Amino acid sequence: MHRTGDAVLCPVIVWADLAQRILGYSGTSEDSYVCTYLLDGQLTLATSKDALAKLRARVKALGEDRLGFRAPEIGTHSIRSSAAMAMYLAGVPVYTIMLIGRWSSDAFLCYIRRQVQQFSSGVSRRMILNEEFYTIPEFADHEDPRAPGCHHNYSARSHLGLDAQRLSHRQPFALWT
Repeated sequence: MHRTGDAVLCPVIVWADLAQRILGYSGTSEDSYVCTYLLDGQLTLATSKDALAKLRARVKALGEDRLGFRAPEIGTHSIRSSAAMAMYLAGVPVYTIMLIGRWSSDAFLCYIRRQVQQFSSGVSRRMILNEEFYTIPEFADHEDPRAPGCHHNYSARSHLGLDAQRLSHRQPFALWT
């Protein structure tokens, strides 16, 4: 990650502070884990259970009314999905979110909650830019057209000679009639 300049949320500053704090403990070295902390004078490693407890305690402190969800509804995976959401709302391309979050598929899109205010900004203006568009037919078998070999897949339809048939049925839809 690169420096943001933000005094609180800059990943470089946070990482440097974390490293200095850990190296300040007696008995640590550059080989110490970043999840090392001091508890009652003993070096301890934070676990995912510890992180979950802290996360849920913070949610309880902020309250369901303010957040819109309860503490038992979240887990440590919520951190990854919220980071993906923050990047998405910032306009970061989906492929970049996948690379940064080490997502192996576009499954993270299921975690991105629709933020009506952010998503709806400018939608009406963009909707009227095209006077014509074509409707994509729904498929009764719910087969994924992105899958190789699917008969709804463009390359499969072209190979089977179905593309000409599809084009003959396509009708333009005019917004201004």
